[in-house]
Amino acid sequence: MQLIWHAIVSAFSTFSIIPTPRIEWNSKSLSGLLGALPLVGVAIGGIGYLYYLLAGMLELPAILSAAAMTLIPIGISGGIHLDGFTDTVDAISSYGDAEKKRAILKDPHVGAFAVIGIAFYFLFYFSLCASLPFTSDMVILLGVTHVLGRTVGALASSLIPTSTKKGMLHAFLEDASRGNVYALLVWALLSLAVAAYIMPMASGVFLLLSVCVFFYVKGLAQKQFGGMSGDIAGFCISLTEIVLLLGLVLSERVVTLWF
Repeated sequence: MQLIWHAIVSAFSTFSIIPTPRIEWNSKSLSGLLGALPLVGVAIGGIGYLYYLLAGMLELPAILSAAAMTLIPIGISGGIHLDGFTDTVDAISSYGDAEKKRAILKDPHVGAFAVIGIAFYFLFYFSLCASLPFTSDMVILLGVTHVLGRTVGALASSLIPTSTKKGMLHAFLEDASRGNVYALLVWALLSLAVAAYIMPMASGVFLLLSVCVFFYVKGLAQKQFGGMSGDIAGFCISLTEIVLLLGLVLSERVVTLWF
């Protein structure tokens, strides 16, 4: 039980701004961190649902709710995954060799392509949120995308070899428990089950898109960077979330118009 508690606290203290109790940073606290990462997505979904209830009571305009659904995940996560997204976009856009791209990932400066990429990401994400009906079911399914996004990112981190023996991701994997992958598969099944209960088509689309993103990131990491890294994991999570959101919008349109 203590191992589970340490894993949860480590996940929230590392990948969110939610206050957590202090625990010792060691192999015990890190061993189950990746397996607990989807819980941060659950928290984001829960806070999003609380906003939905508040917006209903205050009758807030839809455009404000779309902005809230865009900003809540960034605010709760502290933008840590989007940092990896921007670094990875910058590196890919350099068209250099793997060594140069890894160097760009480590560079704290932000390049022009990173700014363009994150602007495109925010605009597209906000537009997709504005395209969804602001209902209880849609808010729950939006929360599912945050859980699945972190599940896919953690699975990619666990299953794809790293490009270096240094960095945050290597530290997590060095002490990682073998049970992380099984825990992540359970998270995936639970998320898909919730989606299937609300909208079966969305569940199937989520599964297909999650698998596609995983193998895309696997090919990207191995061919262009020589392996996985923390920044690429953040890129994977961010990409999965927006792709799943696109899938949710399209699924909702198909169900509404044709069924």
